[in-house]
Amino acid sequence: MAAHVRESVKQLDKNSWLIGDKSILRRRSSPPAEYLWKDSDGFWYSLSHATSPLPPAGPLPSDSHIRQVHDAGDASAVWSFGDALGWLAKQQSLSFVIAKVLHYTEGDDRSYLWVTRVPGQVLSDAWQTMDEDEKQHYVCRTVDICKELSAWRSEAITGIDGAEFPDTWLDLLHSPHNFNPQALQKPCSELGMDCSTFYFWHSDLGPYNIVVNSGEKGTMGIIDWEMAAFVPRAWIRTKVGVSWAMDFAWPEVHGDDPSLREWRERVEQKFGEEGYPEVKAAWKKWLMDQYSPPTEANVGSLGKT
Repeated sequence: MAAHVRESVKQLDKNSWLIGDKSILRRRSSPPAEYLWKDSDGFWYSLSHATSPLPPAGPLPSDSHIRQVHDAGDASAVWSFGDALGWLAKQQSLSFVIAKVLHYTEGDDRSYLWVTRVPGQVLSDAWQTMDEDEKQHYVCRTVDICKELSAWRSEAITGIDGAEFPDTWLDLLHSPHNFNPQALQKPCSELGMDCSTFYFWHSDLGPYNIVVNSGEKGTMGIIDWEMAAFVPRAWIRTKVGVSWAMDFAWPEVHGDDPSLREWRERVEQKFGEEGYPEVKAAWKKWLMDQYSPPTEANVGSLGKT
């Protein structure tokens, strides 16, 4: 059985790491014939196939320069050392920064994407030190970027490559989930969303996927594009309005503190000012109806609020 996603990177020695059960990453002080990247300390990194049997490896030590920076409930994880990125990289004149894809591979029922680091701070780390003007600047830039992405459209709810769009917020209680485009369109239509055209967007623009240069109001970066897809226009604002996964998660702040919701509430409000429709009330009723047995009081059109 494959190890947990969060355990995908293990150390062989101070200059080499086992990635899953397929690859070995090595750090060298001089450039090899082929390498993926060179870091700011002058080291070159190369990737090779792991031998069988696998060499002994252990967890990353606490003082390792390689560290995990994101863990999405063991569904995905990010360490500092997609198709959507490759597609976006081919587009011209984007007003925001994205990572460069270095390498992609699959193995042990998961995929591995190697990308460059977008310079700056994630918004969650910078927000508390920003003044009001800077906060609103990034709110407006985020909505502007969503409008920029919306120039690309589709006739179905899918990922950028036409594959299924795994958004559990539109398929909450099914096991297994059904992310077929027709299955996802059904609740969207019932909730009152216009499904005549589907618009490209990131799908997870929480404060941990936005990179800023605090104090400069400069170029903004967007990371983690694995959920990018074509969706109804109303779902863009609705998802921001209902998805508590886009809240701040500061450990020193109590979970009920309204400051944790400030980012997505501001962004959702700005979407409203820009004319984006929403079906938040209908979605919340739909959620409650799915968790509750049907009664005379809650049976009816999902689109009614």
